[in-house]
Amino acid sequence: MPLQSRSVSLLGSSGAIGSLLQLSLKPSPLPLLRQPWRRLRISQEGGPAAEFEGVEPSLAPSSSLIVLICKSYDVMSAVSTLPTSAPILVLSNGLVPLIRPLQECRREGELFMGSTTVGAGKLSDVGGDDGLRAIEVKENGRGQTILGSVSGGKDGKVDSVELLELFQSQMNAASFPTSVVERSALLRALWMKMFLNCLINPGCTINGTMNEELLNECLSVQRVVSPQLTIDQDEVKFLFDEVVEKTGKNRNSMLQDLEAGRKTEIDFLTGYIRRVGEEHGVDVRRSRELEVRVKDLERVKNTVGT
Repeated sequence: MPLQSRSVSLLGSSGAIGSLLQLSLKPSPLPLLRQPWRRLRISQEGGPAAEFEGVEPSLAPSSSLIVLICKSYDVMSAVSTLPTSAPILVLSNGLVPLIRPLQECRREGELFMGSTTVGAGKLSDVGGDDGLRAIEVKENGRGQTILGSVSGGKDGKVDSVELLELFQSQMNAASFPTSVVERSALLRALWMKMFLNCLINPGCTINGTMNEELLNECLSVQRVVSPQLTIDQDEVKFLFDEVVEKTGKNRNSMLQDLEAGRKTEIDFLTGYIRRVGEEHGVDVRRSRELEVRVKDLERVKNTVGT
């Protein structure tokens, strides 16, 4: 299939989840690769490798849905490199703080967001001088993926929604359970993912278990920011237990980032809860404590790395 005729382009194919989707979806997405990379060779846990030719993000076809999978702190800069008329689907952690900035920066193209509990990790990632990047990925779990529009009219532009639904069908065909929902249900899903990210990433990384004080702080901030949503503690606990049961043997992404000396997404998780909570007089002492401790660990790792 010609590169420019793909219905889905994927920016983030070199990340763990992106690599898994690049390898699994049929037809394969068009990888959007930054220099010096031009090609990907991806395999899954010792299985046969598949090779994919990519293009620069700025050359992504505006007629395709661009699926963006990256760290939350890279989302805004990544979006700025893409064609302004192309519809974009953002699948990242910590999306609640990014809803308004993304709505304000997107111009012509439809903006979609999604929440996913698909889990993956990279076993190896080797780059060569010939522009080829070889990645071996491990699948850690197939949770639910929920997609929807946060821009445009009530249901989004017809052509763009059709592309989103096509991506949905590709995900389901590859056995990644995926649904497209209305905006209120999407906002609810984004908050539920926010709760999970806060509880599992900084929460379990520092404390080793779920902390109810942290959950109550997150819920209090959600009620300030999105008072139209009703989410109770038991609902979040049920989802937390469900996700932990499926992925409990895996090391969460924040722990992996800290161990590798990489920047974490703490500013978009408990850092966001702390900032909004302080602004509105909510007691966020647990969120503040976790933010400080994670940033201290970041500094220690960076100091050791240098």
